[in-house]
Amino acid sequence: MGLKAVDVFTPGSFPEYTYVVRAEQGLEQSLRDSLETTGQIVSISGPSKSGKTVLVEKVVGQNSLITVTGASIRTPDDLWQQVLDWMDVPTSTSVGENSDSTKGVEASVKGGFSVPFLGKAEIGTTGTLSTASGHTTGAVRNRRGLQQVVAEIADSSFVILIDDFHYMPRDVQTEVAKSLKEAVRLKLKIVTASVSHRGDDVVRANPELRGRVRAIDLGYWSSKELCEIATTGFSKLNASFDPAVSATFASESAGSPQLMQLLCLEACFVTNLREEHQGIIPAAPNLDSSLLKMVLEQTSSRTDFRSLVDVLDSGPPTRGTKRTMFTFHDGTTGDVYRVVLKAVASNPPQLSFTYDELLIRTAKECVVDSPVGSSVTSTCVHMAKLATEKFPNDQVIDWDDSKPVLDLPNPYFMFYLRWSGRLHTPQRAALSQQLQDTSAEASNLEFEK
Repeated sequence: MGLKAVDVFTPGSFPEYTYVVRAEQGLEQSLRDSLETTGQIVSISGPSKSGKTVLVEKVVGQNSLITVTGASIRTPDDLWQQVLDWMDVPTSTSVGENSDSTKGVEASVKGGFSVPFLGKAEIGTTGTLSTASGHTTGAVRNRRGLQQVVAEIADSSFVILIDDFHYMPRDVQTEVAKSLKEAVRLKLKIVTASVSHRGDDVVRANPELRGRVRAIDLGYWSSKELCEIATTGFSKLNASFDPAVSATFASESAGSPQLMQLLCLEACFVTNLREEHQGIIPAAPNLDSSLLKMVLEQTSSRTDFRSLVDVLDSGPPTRGTKRTMFTFHDGTTGDVYRVVLKAVASNPPQLSFTYDELLIRTAKECVVDSPVGSSVTSTCVHMAKLATEKFPNDQVIDWDDSKPVLDLPNPYFMFYLRWSGRLHTPQRAALSQQLQDTSAEASNLEFEK
């Protein structure tokens, strides 16, 4: 039996068959060199879903990578406790003298090294530890945090990855950054990963780390690099896809290899290419316009942002003030919040919009009148605030008033806006306003009677 499509295109895990080396950037070698430099923290930054974790897994190896997420760290000691959790170290161990006969105890192994609390030198090649049975006297030894981690994996091949470092509260970042300085001094290998605009969080948390942090910025993937994922993957499945389709997928992915993987996998499902084609001549699945649309729409169901879109689409409470309604080319209507969302979802797909670009796009969406510039700006401010307040962990929209620029840091959010159909339904705010108007009219009629 040949390879399965789900093994080749892997949007949620390491791409064993479709890993693409971005040769022009030399990212892999930069990471290797940085990890070999004693006393240095590696800070990897890049857009959401740009392959930061995958890069580290490729260079370090999955068995040697100890991953901790920033969102799970609420106190400085949480970091080292979770590393010890990864090692299967018990929270406490009994230490004392035994008597009577001895026996062999099997020691578990994880990632190619012995369970740390047993001690590196105590385990032979068979993984059997000679211990004594019988009466034991002694004390209980608790975990020792950073000190214990250093004792076990300092100056080894193991690497600690703090993914989404920016999810830690600022005050916790400060304390963690202090311990990271000590950790790398003691020859632990540390990598942090953050989104682009938070890439300097480690240094900001502890300015003394300047000169001790090696920054590696991934950036968005080019269309050529994204298309290579499709070419490599379909070749593994003994299939040939239309290059124009791959180019469309690359455009819709907006620089995200993870989204490209997802689109290619959905294309396999839609065309029934679920495993490697066994014929001598490569399979040539045909994705016509209707099937292509099906792939895009079905992929959007895997990037569900409906609650967030509904909040942004409704905007803040109007407090009795009616919003101006606009008519769109698709026959629907909506206020300025719907206008801005439809504008950023329009062609061509992109993740950053200047003020002038927003005005051009909003004007194109409306049949006659369109929102004035001050209204568009105010809407961007309110949407960014709503997203932060209601969905603080999603980080999908950011408005920089000083530039001014609207950014969509998450490609999945942009894709959902474009293909979910959510912006083609009647606007909730408009329906709510209509219900209020209808209720008011009914009350007036009743009063007149």
